[in-house]
Amino acid sequence: MQGLETVLVRLASTVAATVAKSLLKPASGAGLVSDPVRPLPKPAAPEKLARVLSGRIAASYASLPEHERLAAVAAVQDTFAAAGPVDADRLFAVDLDPGRLAAGLRRPVADLAERARELYAELLELCCAHLVEQLTAHPSFAARAAVEQTRRTGLMLRDRTAAARPEAAALDFEERYARYLTETHGRLELFGLTLGRSGRDWPLDTSYISLAVSGDGGRSTGFGLHQGLATLKAEQALESSDRVLLRGSAGSGKSTLVQWLALNAARRGFGPELADWNRCVPFVLRLRSFTAAESLPLPEDFLRASGVPLSPAPGWAESLLTQGRALVLVDGVDEVPSRLRARTEDWLKSLVAAFPEARYVVTTRPSAVPEDWLGQQGFVAHSLLPMGRDDIRAFVARWHGSARLECREDGDRERLDTYENSLLRAVKTRRDLGRLATNPLMCALLCALNRDRRMQLPRARKELYDAALEMLLVRRDTEREILGVEGVTLTRDEQTLLLQRLAYWLIRNGQVEAARDEAVEMIDEWLAAMPQVEGDAGQVFQHLLIRSGLLREPVPGAVDFVHRTFQDYLGAKAAVEARDFGVLVRNAHDDQWDDVVRMAVGHARVEERGRLLRQLLRRADRAPRLRHRLVLLAAACLEHAPELEPEVRAEVQGRAGELVPPRSLTEAEELAKVGELVLELLPGPDGLNERSAGAVVRTAALLKGDAALSVISRYREDTRTGVADELCNAWGSFDTQAYAEEVLAGSRWDAASLDVRTPEQLQALRLLPNTRSVHLMGNHTDLGPLHALRELKDLYLSNNEKLKDLSALTSMTTISNLGLFNLSHETSLETLRDMPELRVLGLAFPVLMESVAELPVGTQLTMLSLFPQTRYLRLDGIERWPHLTSLGLSSATQTGEISRHRSLDSLATLSLTDLDQLDLGWITHLTDLHTLRLLRCDIPQGLGALRELPALKSLILDACTQSGEPVDPSPLADREDVTVTLEGADTPD
Repeated sequence: MQGLETVLVRLASTVAATVAKSLLKPASGAGLVSDPVRPLPKPAAPEKLARVLSGRIAASYASLPEHERLAAVAAVQDTFAAAGPVDADRLFAVDLDPGRLAAGLRRPVADLAERARELYAELLELCCAHLVEQLTAHPSFAARAAVEQTRRTGLMLRDRTAAARPEAAALDFEERYARYLTETHGRLELFGLTLGRSGRDWPLDTSYISLAVSGDGGRSTGFGLHQGLATLKAEQALESSDRVLLRGSAGSGKSTLVQWLALNAARRGFGPELADWNRCVPFVLRLRSFTAAESLPLPEDFLRASGVPLSPAPGWAESLLTQGRALVLVDGVDEVPSRLRARTEDWLKSLVAAFPEARYVVTTRPSAVPEDWLGQQGFVAHSLLPMGRDDIRAFVARWHGSARLECREDGDRERLDTYENSLLRAVKTRRDLGRLATNPLMCALLCALNRDRRMQLPRARKELYDAALEMLLVRRDTEREILGVEGVTLTRDEQTLLLQRLAYWLIRNGQVEAARDEAVEMIDEWLAAMPQVEGDAGQVFQHLLIRSGLLREPVPGAVDFVHRTFQDYLGAKAAVEARDFGVLVRNAHDDQWDDVVRMAVGHARVEERGRLLRQLLRRADRAPRLRHRLVLLAAACLEHAPELEPEVRAEVQGRAGELVPPRSLTEAEELAKVGELVLELLPGPDGLNERSAGAVVRTAALLKGDAALSVISRYREDTRTGVADELCNAWGSFDTQAYAEEVLAGSRWDAASLDVRTPEQLQALRLLPNTRSVHLMGNHTDLGPLHALRELKDLYLSNNEKLKDLSALTSMTTISNLGLFNLSHETSLETLRDMPELRVLGLAFPVLMESVAELPVGTQLTMLSLFPQTRYLRLDGIERWPHLTSLGLSSATQTGEISRHRSLDSLATLSLTDLDQLDLGWITHLTDLHTLRLLRCDIPQGLGALRELPALKSLILDACTQSGEPVDPSPLADREDVTVTLEGADTPD
């Protein structure tokens, strides 16, 4: 061994001598790579290396699609971003070995194709080689290398062999512990969901979604509402603080977030937002596991107390805490008995005081601790928010994606696709399901029930709520072995009875929350009839608040139901048991009582249901102003009545059939005044005439919201003009992109034009590439988004005073029908020369020309319309369009010119607008005229002259008069081959 020491000392001396010599001349790299990206020693960032070096090895991956290559490059860049600074310390730690550096940085890239994964691995190693090369070229490298060499020599002399070092043993144990956590925390368990075919747990990677939280110190002011604070993702909240108190109601995702943090810390899988957390070793401390212990665990007991069957070396956990590499995850303060919460607080304070460099995340239900709990220790409070629409969609997709992993047969996976789509429709169309789905736990319950019942979710909701109550009131805590933490134990029936009474009291008094003291006083009164319950009213209230999962404390000193739907369900049951049917009917006009009345029908016995529904109809007869609402409420109750006297059901259905579906737009507006209640009664398009179908769309559009959007989406493929017009008009009532994807994408828009009004709608056209007809309204100056429409045939531009240059249309060679209405008189028409496919042209603005001969339009024109706003254009030169068969005019002078232009004798269609003293005698020479449309014309001589038109088949009269009276169509009565259509009146279908 003495010889070894001599060799090492001599080696260190040699290195030192080399350093001295190197200082006398410029440094060069170690030659690990050829052609460095930048002239050394100036370094290039890892992200730049990945981009440049990918081009150098591109030839080896020529067969790889471009998007796959770019994805592999992005994955390498993400790897370096997540790794944090790759500095000299880090490179010396891997002995300047590019391969070891790459191995330590490498992350899972399962979403890449196999060949792209190969590119990722090769590019990552190449980047690491360049990083080492850059370090070796730096002027300070030689000196630093000498220091490192001398330091390592000393270590080797002291420890004799590397294998004997405590650090090596610690790192080895850390890897074993990480593998254990990855195995035990890699799947998500959903308590209470033992529902037949539904599994108990799923891979966390595919089940987890990032939830939103309120901003710093956020406090909920109501379900889904938060006062004056920004909303951010949980990862963003954790990024900004090393000590976080995460508050959330039952089932809001607190424990799942803790599990996700532990898993990603164990496998170093955090992204750029939490890159520094990849250094951390997680300790998961679920407080419910320590309630029977005399004291809470100290660092050396963290693993044993958490049930981890691994034994670290003494001082291992304490060392990590001291170094700031520990992530302490404390889950479930609310699951600690109230008498022990002060002990928990003291324990956390002592940990923070002893190990201030560690990271801490503590979770609790809001009511279990004060709002500023641990605030003096630097904990920042965040509140988990209810899931939004996109979160719900993502959660349902993840849930079903997880379930697919358990399927062994393709048929099972295909059925899951159907289940997923069915549930998403149900959540959007049924308000009660939509409200429940905002909570991850309840959303999971809906997924499981929907699968277990093969999409047959309970129609009356009673079974759904029963299953939810069973899970929340009994099974969830029982399966988690949480019993009596508040000093009392209540059965499900006892909890339900107390919650029913509280819910009904809130409903009767028109309140959404109760004062805490008032709620305790009421519980004290109710307990007088429940002598079997142990504990006083305060303890019982605390148990219901913290353990039931149905109550919460939105602000200190107040209590409400976490979901209004549960309040209505329980309150309705209390109303039925109290036989308060008169109270229900008297309040049925109030939309806050809608769900209460409907659920009461579900809770009631058969004869009670009939009595309640008949009383609703009688009140509707006595109150004409409320008739629509009460009749439709009675109809909505039918789905909650599994058994009902046939005559009662028939009476309710008959009365509702008089109102739904609406038969005109006027009825639609009246029906919308009833409120969201009507949405559940609106039918799909099957069997409806065009007018009623359009009225249904109008009703839903007036009500707005997700449920209304779902109703309208049933009509997405209905191309009838009246329906298409309403679908267009409804766009502004909903989220622009969602409506485009869910409704407008269902049609090619060739039978009707798609109206585009706002800049957001114009940008959304990229989602509708097959659209063939667009009417763009308003002052839009950028027509670029129209280029996304590959098959655009018809384009109408109207009410645009700012657009003067139409050159953007020149590249849109598919346009054959162009209408320009209410544009600036300075708008140039020169662009029309470059539109060879133009067949139809409509003008309704004052163009700067004297005759149609000046219109720069090719000879293929078949239809020309010059509307009232158009400056008078003489028809000179109109003969240059030999294929012209349709003409629209609004000038008496022009109509007189028609007889001068014999090329127009072959017109098949003629439209005349806003003409006074119109004498049709001149029209008789148009022997090929097939269709004549007269709009707002006064025809003193009547329609007699039209009898002489041999080819006439269709006459359309819109708001036309004859000496001040509606024009008389009788002169054409003996022309059985002519169809006369009267428009502009509200005539029945």
